[in-house]
Amino acid sequence: MRRRTQFDGPPVGRLCSIVGQAETLGAGVVFEKTLGTENTLTYVLNPVLQRAALVLPIGDGLMRAYLVYRASQIDRLQGAGDVPRFVDESIRSGLPREFFVDARAAGPLASFDMTESWVDHPYRDGLVLIGDAAGSSDPTWGQGLSITMRDARLLSENLLAVDDWPLACNRYAEARTDYFRRLTRVHEWIFDLFLGEGPEADRLRDQALPLLAAQPDRLPDHNFSGPEQPSDDEVRRRFFGEI
Repeated sequence: MRRRTQFDGPPVGRLCSIVGQAETLGAGVVFEKTLGTENTLTYVLNPVLQRAALVLPIGDGLMRAYLVYRASQIDRLQGAGDVPRFVDESIRSGLPREFFVDARAAGPLASFDMTESWVDHPYRDGLVLIGDAAGSSDPTWGQGLSITMRDARLLSENLLAVDDWPLACNRYAEARTDYFRRLTRVHEWIFDLFLGEGPEADRLRDQALPLLAAQPDRLPDHNFSGPEQPSDDEVRRRFFGEI
């Protein structure tokens, strides 16, 4: 299983120290003079190498590129000197080589720990946390902004519904904890299948990937359809090809 960090204590002040090393890193950089990416977002999950790669156009001939990789396999990619290696590893992960022909870095290359972190109850003593302050999901799955917008909507709806603001904030905190846990539960499954390493991960892929290719609806759709989607044991077993 992946390392995940849970904070305890009040949402302000001492929380706790993060123990252990990053298991997965995500590196990103903006390129200019790129080819073939003007109208297309390309995302590759490579379970053989246990990594993901992504390119998306951001206008004016610019392309943002990301590489998610196991910290045990690649040293931290950081700074201008690592841009050629970032490109090589992105192509090795499955992105088309032509995307990077004559491409030139137009911004800094940096990498970050992709570990989730959260507080148990994002409200206390008049202070409410939303977005990454309340809990950040693994950025591999691109849910940070969606969660933040949902948090803001849900908190405002609760505040407008009653005059008792501590009650409203506690209701928000309980609901937020519930849907965040649903998402991280499903993200854990997806990570274990596509980015996990070791004999057990290989066994899961041999079992599940052929079934997912034939029946794509076995993949939990929470990243696009929201955390209200079922995430019970039957969903997990179907995803891993156990039923």
